[in-house]
Amino acid sequence: MINIHAPKILLFPFIFSWILANPSALRAQESSQPVPNLAGKVLTVNGPTDPSFLGATMMHEHIFINQNHPSVSGPREASRLGFYLKPLTMDMLGRVIMGYSNRDNLILGDEETAIRELKDYQKQGGGTLVDVTSIGLGRDARALQRVSNATGVHIVMGASWYTKSWHPDDMDQHSVDDLTREIVRDVTIGVGISGIRSGIIGEVGTIGAPLTPNEIKVIQASGRASRITGAAISFHTASYAGINDQHRILDLLESEGADLGRVILGHSDNLVKDMPLLKSLLSRGVYVEFDLLGEFPMLSKPVTAAHVGEGLLELIQLGYLDRVLLSQDVDRKIMLKAYGGMGYSFVLEQFVPYLKRKGITDTQIQTLVRENPRRVLTFVAPRPKR
Repeated sequence: MINIHAPKILLFPFIFSWILANPSALRAQESSQPVPNLAGKVLTVNGPTDPSFLGATMMHEHIFINQNHPSVSGPREASRLGFYLKPLTMDMLGRVIMGYSNRDNLILGDEETAIRELKDYQKQGGGTLVDVTSIGLGRDARALQRVSNATGVHIVMGASWYTKSWHPDDMDQHSVDDLTREIVRDVTIGVGISGIRSGIIGEVGTIGAPLTPNEIKVIQASGRASRITGAAISFHTASYAGINDQHRILDLLESEGADLGRVILGHSDNLVKDMPLLKSLLSRGVYVEFDLLGEFPMLSKPVTAAHVGEGLLELIQLGYLDRVLLSQDVDRKIMLKAYGGMGYSFVLEQFVPYLKRKGITDTQIQTLVRENPRRVLTFVAPRPKR
C-alpha cells in the first residue's frame, strides 16, 4: 500500500511504478473521469488556445517522425545497402529524389533544423502547423512543445495509429474500447506522462484493399473518441495508390456516432482526376485535404499541384470552398529547405500565388488557409454515448 502521507517527491516514483504495473486500474479510473469540454477552443501543445490566434495553418505536416520500420533492414545489394545506411548529404540528393532508399532521409529528428524550418515558415506568413505523426512513428510531444516555444508557431499534435504495418504487435488483443481510451487519454490528459495533449485525432492510417480487422478497430475507435472529446479526425487515405475506400471509412465512423463534418480525408490530391467520387464524398459533409502539394513533380506522379489547382477551381464553382484544406505533408529530409526541398511554406509561397493567377480571390484564399483550418480545429462539445 502507498503511504499517502509521504512527501510528494518521494511518492512519485512509487506511484509511477504502480501505474505501469496496473494499467487496467488506470484505465478504469480514467474512464470514470469527466471529459473536459473544450468547445470553442483549439488545443495546441501549449494548451487550449483561442482560434483567432492561429493565422495561416497547414493541416497535415510532420515536424518529428521516424518512418524506418523495425522489420526493414535495407536493400540486399551491397552498393545500395551502403547508400541506404549513409547519413544523407547534399551530394546524395539527386539519387534519393530519383528513388534510391536512404534510412536517414526517413527521419526528421533534429530540433535545431526544425526550429530553422518553422522560423522560415513563420516568415512566409505561417502561424500554425498540425503535426499528424501518429503513435509508433516517433511522435515527440516535448520536442514539439520546445519547437513551438522557440519559434512562436502554434503546433497541434495528433493521436491514434498509422497504417496497418505500423500497428503494435499486440494490436489483435486490443478492443475498440481499449483503443478509444488511449486516444481519449491523449486528448484529455496528455501523451505518456508529459501532460502535453493532442488536439486532433490522426493521422489515422488506412491502406485497405480491403480494410483489415485492426484497421476497422482503429477507425471505429477514432470515430468514437472524436464524439467523446469533440476533436476532429484526420485520415491518411490511399487514393494516391488507387485505393478508394473512403465511403466505407465514413460508414464505419457514422456507425460510431461520429460527426462527418469533423472528418478530414487526407491525401485526396489524386481525386481531382475523379470528380464524381470527390463530389460524392463532399456531399457527405467531410473536408477533403490536398496535402501532397510540395512534392517533386516526377513522371511517376500522376497529379501535380497544377492539377490540384484546376480541380480546386471547379470545387469552388460547385460551392465546396469551405470544405477544402491544404498542406504539404513534409515527412522526409529531402522535403526540407535545408536539403533543397520546398519546406513547410510551399503552399504560402508558391501555390497561393498560383491560385491568385488562376482567378481565386484574396477572400477565398483566406478561407482556404485560415478559416477552414480554424473551423475544423476548433473543438465542439463532447457528445455522450447513444
